[in-house]
Amino acid sequence: MKKTLPRAHAVRPAVVILAVLTATAPAWAQTTDSGIEPIDGRTITIASLAIDAPTLLMWDGAARREQLEKWIADYSAWREWAAVWGNRREPGWFRDSRSRRPRPDPPVWLFEECEGLAPDARDDTCLLLAEWSAGTAATTLNAAVLTPNAPEDDKKITWWEHVHLDAGWPALQSGSGVYGVLGLHATTTVRGRFQVFVAPGAMLLNVPTQDGGRAWKVATNYGIAYRLAQFTLPGTTRAALLHLNLAKAWLLSAGPNVQTRSTDFVGLSMTFKKD
Repeated sequence: MKKTLPRAHAVRPAVVILAVLTATAPAWAQTTDSGIEPIDGRTITIASLAIDAPTLLMWDGAARREQLEKWIADYSAWREWAAVWGNRREPGWFRDSRSRRPRPDPPVWLFEECEGLAPDARDDTCLLLAEWSAGTAATTLNAAVLTPNAPEDDKKITWWEHVHLDAGWPALQSGSGVYGVLGLHATTTVRGRFQVFVAPGAMLLNVPTQDGGRAWKVATNYGIAYRLAQFTLPGTTRAALLHLNLAKAWLLSAGPNVQTRSTDFVGLSMTFKKD
């Protein structure tokens, strides 16, 4: 004999199916009305980190041209300096030698401009860049070739380069009226720019006399010297050195009408460098 299910068990699945259809009916109707299926929203982690857009480096043509012209001018001036002073010390005004000039750096973008060019197709700017990249030695060599009159690095000093020509030495004593007109002395270098008289020098003095007149007297002097600067004599190409001297002079033949027997002087002297 067949068993029949109770009516309650048969109704329960129908109720569940009806509840599901009722809950999904609005969403299904909305999807079918617009024809677009909704997409679940998701948070993109990387997008939350990108707050500010990156700044792109934009080069202006006028700015590049200005940078290039400045570098060419600075580097050309440095090449001329390197041709003369690249292998030796440059004398300074108040020091024994000046500091070495730094080599100007080219613009960064110039390397990219000249990178893809063949050596025979490069212009003057790229050739300068290649010279700069080769180093200081190549620059000094090329500059020396382009400057044939650059002096050679010769540190030998002849004896007469230490012979000083003196002129116009006033006395340190106030109101003495004594003047050193012309003189000659020799020095030797102690250290750096400082020098000392290697032997007593000679100077022609103009001194006052007791009768109110003036007389010419010969004196010997001894002291120290300090090298100030190097210069070129006007109208010539000969280099000379200017010195400041402190010396004491003694009259060789004062005579009875001259009150002063010794005088302290300060004055300038000049030595000549060899060609």
